[in-house]
Amino acid sequence: MNEPVSTRLTGYVAAFPATPGARDALRQYLDDARRALRTDPDADEIVRDLESAIGDRLSARTASGDDAVTGARMTAILAELGPVSPARPAPPSVQGRSRGRFWCRINEGKWFGGICLGVAAYGEFRVDWVRTVVLLLTLVTGGLLGVAYLVLLLVLPVVPTVTDYERQRDAPRYP
Repeated sequence: MNEPVSTRLTGYVAAFPATPGARDALRQYLDDARRALRTDPDADEIVRDLESAIGDRLSARTASGDDAVTGARMTAILAELGPVSPARPAPPSVQGRSRGRFWCRINEGKWFGGICLGVAAYGEFRVDWVRTVVLLLTLVTGGLLGVAYLVLLLVLPVVPTVTDYERQRDAPRYP
């Protein structure tokens, strides 16, 4: 029932005899390590080093003539190594912070510069209402809003489409 199985580790040509419980404990430990290191660019190398360290301990045990490694012995070896955690915290982009809304001009569907379309995308309004309000405010202010509109034409960044705006708005923010 606890028939030894061959367990191969990185860096070792020979397989180590282990009970199914020991193999399962090892597999769980390495899976947990991969999960903990998923954001680390050196994760594969770290896991290989862990396998090598485990192999060193197992080879010292099998060199003394002992039989298959039991689940209890494997658990003790893994406890010596301790839990695996990333060396540095996950960057904010991985934690899910998005760029957020930003002011821009949008080229697709623009009438005059795309500012009204950009304001509509920023506030999630209907563009025809924004255009109507801008036109009325320009008339009421005697053209003063028209001057501000021209300044915004020079200052605001251009985004090709509303879909591109939404993608950039929801994209992760980098520090």
